[in-house]
Amino acid sequence: MRGGRYEAHGLPLAGAEELRRYERLVVRTARSLYMRAHPKRKRAPRGFPEHTSLRLTAIDEGSVVPVLERHDSSAAPSLLTAEDYFDEARLLINSALKGLSSTNGRIDPRFPADCLKEFANFGRSLQAGEAIEFSDDGTDPAVFNKDIRTRLQTLARLDSIEVELVVQGQITGLRSSPQQFDFVMSGTEKKLVCNYIDAAIWNDLKEFQGFGERAPMTSLSVVAEQSMNGEIISIIDVLAVEAALPADWAKRIEELSQLGSGWLYPDTPPPSSVAIDAAEQFMLACVDEAIDRPGIFPTPGGGVQLEWSRAGIEVEVEFMDNGSARGLWISTDTEAGDEQDFTENDIDNMLNFVLGGLSG
Repeated sequence: MRGGRYEAHGLPLAGAEELRRYERLVVRTARSLYMRAHPKRKRAPRGFPEHTSLRLTAIDEGSVVPVLERHDSSAAPSLLTAEDYFDEARLLINSALKGLSSTNGRIDPRFPADCLKEFANFGRSLQAGEAIEFSDDGTDPAVFNKDIRTRLQTLARLDSIEVELVVQGQITGLRSSPQQFDFVMSGTEKKLVCNYIDAAIWNDLKEFQGFGERAPMTSLSVVAEQSMNGEIISIIDVLAVEAALPADWAKRIEELSQLGSGWLYPDTPPPSSVAIDAAEQFMLACVDEAIDRPGIFPTPGGGVQLEWSRAGIEVEVEFMDNGSARGLWISTDTEAGDEQDFTENDIDNMLNFVLGGLSG
């Protein structure tokens, strides 16, 4: 912290409030990054904010140099076993500031649009000539001052901004002239007419356009126009295309989609596209929760059944031909168990059921 009041010895109390605002900004940004990486979840895991409890442990010399250390609670230890969204948020905030300070004055497009208002609240106590600097490694700091805050406030008042993010859904149509494709977003079922700039991406999109009468679940890295509340308005360009599910999961879904009538008995119907879609949506959520790959089977009633076996525990979820589901788990050791019905797209409750069953 430099300039003005920060040239005198000690930390002004206004500066302490800025540190609290910074903590809130990191938490909000980390949560948004987590939700972007786990699009099937409706909320962040319990205990998520506790992993950015920042502590002021020293004030070093050189204007005012607060030393912040992150105190990790044990409230949600599993959050730190994979990607560290909080450290990613810290680095992305720095990158966003450097972008705003650059010649073109553009914010890093990876920064979540729904966090801009929180970002614009930061630095409200700064006076003329004062600045807060953030450094990744002690060099080349990102600078936040009143001018940068004015630019952020202007951005936060916009209806939308361009961002880079990952979306999941199904490609239901593809055209080379104009360079567009039809996309149904997973979860919301929102239908978009999307654009792609590089003609070479057409082959990648074509690979995932569909097999049989349905399209596989696809993960797209895109440049999108996004509202300030996080809603995707349009997809401007596609940067990369890949399967949303692991390869062996996706291959098994493809095999089920290609089954015809009479696959078991002469009058046995194939799995319905509704059942396959519902099962695929749920498997995406299982991947997010690091749940092991289930056995994936067709049912004689036109549905899809997922099965897990662990040390005396059997868990299954059957998706009916109308998209509804029924869960069952049983302990082969104690004969304890449970059974539950779910409506279509009741992902959270199905996840809780499976996780509870697997834990016995």
